[in-house]
Amino acid sequence: MPKINFVEEYPKAQKFLVENTDHVLLNAFRRIIGYNLSTYAIDEISVTENDSVAFDEFIANRIGMIPIITPKENTGKKVTFSLEKEGPCTVYSKDLISDDKEVEVKYDTIPITKLAENQKLYLEGYANLGIGSTHTKFMPAIVGYQQITNINVLKGCQSCEACLNACPNKNIKMVSNKPKIIEANKCTSCRACVDACPKDCLAMEDTNDYYLTIETIGQSSIEDLLHMTQRYTKEYFSLLKKKLK
Repeated sequence: MPKINFVEEYPKAQKFLVENTDHVLLNAFRRIIGYNLSTYAIDEISVTENDSVAFDEFIANRIGMIPIITPKENTGKKVTFSLEKEGPCTVYSKDLISDDKEVEVKYDTIPITKLAENQKLYLEGYANLGIGSTHTKFMPAIVGYQQITNINVLKGCQSCEACLNACPNKNIKMVSNKPKIIEANKCTSCRACVDACPKDCLAMEDTNDYYLTIETIGQSSIEDLLHMTQRYTKEYFSLLKKKLK
């Protein structure tokens, strides 16, 4: 049975230690979050006037990649964003005004284009729910995992410390005259320590423990993503069970 412990939190990411599992389960978890959870993105643009140097398709692409806040519970309705700017100015994501206070742009300072004096940009964008498997703009997070490895000391180790000097991260120390990895998350499994051993008495040993990192793009918090993943998994297996009957 897998065991999960929180390890560290970053400004937009969280790291977890997942014990007693395998890469198959973690990869399924990664794909669910990245490709199967519904999030908002502006995927329809109606340009009324565009005097900027950027053509309509370029502006539409930039606006489409702006993260849109997606509530954990939503009706899935289409949300309208309006933009009306006149130069001279820089047009930012904050200039996209939503008709729904719960569904708005996440970051205010993403540049869209620049307008010179007397240039205008008038448009409307429409945000719809979508999933990451159809387009990157709907992807709510980047999920990665790293398998934890240990040094297996074989017979013949003479505590020469050649492995300590070879480690590029200086992440090995001697414990009871045997080399040991200090911090598992800093080990890249480069095998420099193994290759440096003059007696060939070291081996890299894979474990069933992993570090799992979830970095949100901005549409939803990590807590909401985990809740949505749990809900999606229950619905998916419930549907699968009905089809197998």
